[in-house]
Amino acid sequence: MQDSFTSDNGLPHIRSVWRMSTTVEQNRIGVTTRLLRYRTAHPVAMRSLPLLLSVFFLLLAPHTLTADDDVRTDSGLSHLSDTRISAIGPLQTTDPASLPDLTDDGFILPPVTATSEFFSGATVDQNSTEEAAGQETPDVVELPGVPPVINPYAERVTYNPSIAEPETQSFAADAAEHIFDVLQGPAEPLAHCVSSLLGIQHDGPTTGLHHHPIPLQPIPRRPQLLIETDDEPFLGRGWLQQGIQIPTGAIWRPALWVFGTYRTGINYFDNRSTTNVTEWANRLDLFGQLNLSGTERLVVGIRPTDKERGNVRSFTGYDFRNGRVNDAWNIDVQTLFFEGDFGEIFPRLDPFDGLALDYGFSVGRQPMSFQQGLLLNEDIIDAVTVTRNTLSGNGVLNLRATGVYAWNSIHRNNNMPDPDAQLVGLFTETDIASSTINADIAYVDSPSINGSLLTVALSGIQRFHGTHNTYNSSLHVLTSIPTGMETAASGQGELLFSQFSWTPHHTNDVIYLNTFWAIDQFTSAARGPLAGGPLGQTGVLFAAAGLGNYGAPLSNQATDAVGASLGYQMFFSGTRRQVIFEVARRQDTNNVDQAAIAGGVRYQQAFDQHWLMVVDGFLAKRESRGLSPGVRVELQMKF
Repeated sequence: MQDSFTSDNGLPHIRSVWRMSTTVEQNRIGVTTRLLRYRTAHPVAMRSLPLLLSVFFLLLAPHTLTADDDVRTDSGLSHLSDTRISAIGPLQTTDPASLPDLTDDGFILPPVTATSEFFSGATVDQNSTEEAAGQETPDVVELPGVPPVINPYAERVTYNPSIAEPETQSFAADAAEHIFDVLQGPAEPLAHCVSSLLGIQHDGPTTGLHHHPIPLQPIPRRPQLLIETDDEPFLGRGWLQQGIQIPTGAIWRPALWVFGTYRTGINYFDNRSTTNVTEWANRLDLFGQLNLSGTERLVVGIRPTDKERGNVRSFTGYDFRNGRVNDAWNIDVQTLFFEGDFGEIFPRLDPFDGLALDYGFSVGRQPMSFQQGLLLNEDIIDAVTVTRNTLSGNGVLNLRATGVYAWNSIHRNNNMPDPDAQLVGLFTETDIASSTINADIAYVDSPSINGSLLTVALSGIQRFHGTHNTYNSSLHVLTSIPTGMETAASGQGELLFSQFSWTPHHTNDVIYLNTFWAIDQFTSAARGPLAGGPLGQTGVLFAAAGLGNYGAPLSNQATDAVGASLGYQMFFSGTRRQVIFEVARRQDTNNVDQAAIAGGVRYQQAFDQHWLMVVDGFLAKRESRGLSPGVRVELQMKF
């Protein structure tokens, strides 16, 4: 005869006439205490037996540790409030209420507070316990009938002051960093000057902890595109639509997005020549994108307010210098291409994704840029591309290779269109542990007077750590080799170009130092009318604005010249405002007396979530010319 009940601590009990048993499963370790109670003719003894057994186990229980008795082993382990199984003694717990346990089914069991010696069934004497106390706690504890328990703590490492610390910085690197400290010296006075003049706060790193909890902050509302479908919004949340299965087996979910950028600005540039500019110019880049899936899309774009005329583009607006209206309205298609992934379009060819059919491709009129615009920089080019990505092994983390064939709308290095030219190229990007390496080759075949050209480029982008700062650097080596006679579009030469930047300690600012050395007449494979020369990446004083006839303050052509730019980019008002100070120098190497120096400032401020204001100002001095000032104010709207 037996019955079951639940005690005050939540443990199930089964009581019979002859004995009572209690079973607790904790961490897959069974603990069973059986108390046999036989019927007897002495009721008083029967009632006193539980009390006697409790006193007996209390006397046998070891001394309980407290916070003052925190005994740690040589490995740094503490036995306080620790429910791990020890190889040198019985299981002990000191705070049962704070040590809940979970079963495999997810039920919470109360901890066992009693001492049990059920592991081996043998008695552990005091001498063996003292000998084991001097040993380190093993990483893995193995007990008969019990799953092994791994020690989660690492071994204690004792500091030894007699061991010399290794040198982390060489003398040359330390000396070079002092040079960078000198270059960043003007940064702090410039930031203080801007803060005082404009009354804005200079951004800096914040590491202080708040004294009160900060709840989850609401996510800012995303600006809407000009047009976007409700079922597939841009960066939308929620469930994906069921989609349409095409005959190839792919699932497409069509969605239409319309977006773009509108730019309007007033430019003034006194070039001390016949190319002086005082104008109001407008530019509208309008795109429509039909998304078919996550990898397939069709893009069409127009620029109705500017039009290509020869090697320049004219913009709709007003020419204050000549007193005439510039009309460049058009509906010409400037962008029209389709891109996708072969393996995603035809999934049935490789249902288990083991044949490596993931080749990306694009075909149509599209923008294209390689080597940061040094080798090729076209905003409109008719081409087909095939890309193989995610190749790795033998120290290569990722390798991307793109093959390009272009047959139309190719502009040569002098920004002039060459309707007879065709371009083929192979462009690779390889990621290794210490750098990103780009190796590119492009060949332009042209039977016209522009001539054919072979261009080769190699670059490395890497980051390294100094004593105080982390530095970013890139180095480019390019060469151009004409296959026939040298022309303005096909010249022989080399270009060494480097970019170096860092964030000064305790700031959010960026300081950059860019240098170049053009040997002979380096020419790019292709350059659009608005791209200018290859040296536009040197700095804001070498880059064209891309709006109106406002050219670069310093020449960006790569012919027999050396130069450099030093700039400070500073952030204010939570990065809503930023200021760039830059000084630059260009020196010819063929004794034609075309050296020039310039200094400029760029101020940018964001308004709302769509508008951006840009103000540029510079003052340049060219050899054999007077001072050339320039200023421009531009408003941009992104929608």
